Amino acid sequence: MVFPFDDRANPVPDDLVLKAQQGDHETREYLIRQYQPYVLKITSRYCHRFVKEGIDDEISVATLAFNEAIDGFKPGQGSRFLSFARLVVERRLTDYFRRNKAWFNEIPFSDYGTEEQDGVSTLSALEHQAAEKAFSDWHSARDRREEIIYYTGVLGAYGITLQELVKISPKQVTARKRAQEAARAVADNIKWRNHFLKYKELPLKELDGMLTFSRKTLERHRKYIVAMALVFIEDLPHIREYLKGDDGR
Repeated sequence: MVFPFDDRANPVPDDLVLKAQQGDHETREYLIRQYQPYVLKITSRYCHRFVKEGIDDEISVATLAFNEAIDGFKPGQGSRFLSFARLVVERRLTDYFRRNKAWFNEIPFSDYGTEEQDGVSTLSALEHQAAEKAFSDWHSARDRREEIIYYTGVLGAYGITLQELVKISPKQVTARKRAQEAARAVADNIKWRNHFLKYKELPLKELDGMLTFSRKTLERHRKYIVAMALVFIEDLPHIREYLKGDDGR
């Protein structure tokens, strides 16, 4: 297999990443193998100790993160692949230690800056900023996709589809705000929330007695209220912002 090289006889990562993203498994394996020393250096630096393959779980976390970076990287955003991959690896290690290591809080995140250490290249301020933005955009997009997949399943249990939800969302601001008020009331009231989750129906009688608008309004927007109540209960911020409407209200 022939790989592209730059003037310094180093592989050009962006070209290889594009091939891997297009389904070239041999290139993906080559990337992971070729840059494993880079991943090990990042991991050792992050952990403030030398890590060894087959012994330290952090290496598995970092290697999976590097593979994840291959899928998430987008050329042309001002960030080089290795800078982007470094951020993904560090953030995944951060998640790992938050879940599993009590001593994580003793290590300041500032320690993982851009200084040269153990052969890990220094990043310029602009390069680091570009990598941060690329990572942030990718992470947000991934979170949105995961929320949509999860929310689609939750809605399905209540007989609602995403396509249907788009059609039934109240167009008028006042109607939308009233429906959201009802949904929030269901989510915040433990008794009503338990009833809603157990029987998959709104406590319309109780809501009718508490809210300032009529039961007819509640019934007209029942599915939208159900959908919003699920968003509040499940804490889905991306879906919530979308369903609130373009005016943000």
